Amino acid sequence: MQARLRSFRYAIAGLRRFVNHEHNARIHLVATILVVIIARVLEVSATEAAILAVVIGMVWVAELLNTAVERLADHITKDRHPEIEIIKDLAAGAVLVAAIVAIIAGSFIFIPKL
Repeated sequence: MQARLRSFRYAIAGLRRFVNHEHNARIHLVATILVVIIARVLEVSATEAAILAVVIGMVWVAELLNTAVERLADHITKDRHPEIEIIKDLAAGAVLVAAIVAIIAGSFIFIPKL
C-alpha cells in the first residue's frame, strides 16, 4: 500500500512540475477550464461530457509525453542531431493530432448548441 501511495505522489509531483514549468501546460489548463465552463453553460449531455473528457485527456497525455520525450532528448544531447529532431517532431505531431481531434469533437458538440 505504501508503494502505491508513493507512486501517486510521484505522479502528482510530475503534474505539478508540468503545469508550473511548461508554458503549453498552462495553455492546456486554460483551454480545459474554458471547455468545462462552456459545457456547463450549454448543458451538454452525459455522453457529450464523456467525449469531451476523453479528448481533453488525450491532449493532456500527448502533451505530457511530448514534454517527457523533449526533456529526455535534451538530456541525451544539447547538440542538434537529425534523428533527435525527427523524434521531437513526431512527439509534437502527436500533440497536434490530439488537439485537432479535440477541436473537431468540441465543434460537433458545441456548434449545434450555439
